[in-house]
Amino acid sequence: MEIIKIKYSKDNIIKQSEEVQRCFKCSACSIFCPVTLNVSRYTLEDAFISQLYGAEESKTLKDVWMCCNCEKCIMSCPQDGEPAEVFTNLKQLSYQRGLAPDSVYALAKQVLNTGIAYETGAKVNADRKKMGLKELSANENVSKELRIIAERTAFKTEVA
Repeated sequence: MEIIKIKYSKDNIIKQSEEVQRCFKCSACSIFCPVTLNVSRYTLEDAFISQLYGAEESKTLKDVWMCCNCEKCIMSCPQDGEPAEVFTNLKQLSYQRGLAPDSVYALAKQVLNTGIAYETGAKVNADRKKMGLKELSANENVSKELRIIAERTAFKTEVA
């Protein structure tokens, strides 16, 4: 997926296309968005996505992680927009610029080191055994391949 290039001037973005202008004025997605419903600094009058464009770049790239990818914005969009795709792109940009939450970098490091996205321990494996599932452990072959991919794509696991 390609990273979108964004100028953080909502007025300039709105002027670029009628579709974007309609999107920012509509704000139907705000009615169902968990962020606008639960985070006081975002309002129902403006879509979370349009408010992000009006913020400073560093604030935007931190706040974008509040989006939980529930895709309610996609389901409620009367114009068949893809706001969740914009959030995914903004998260990639945020990650690359070192503005993602520390937990995101920790998770990336965990996956690269073990091939598993979460900590496994005696309790997890005991529960898996009860269910007739195979025990989980670090997979060096997977980790090695993931580290090669990370190296070749300049994927980073720590804030610069």
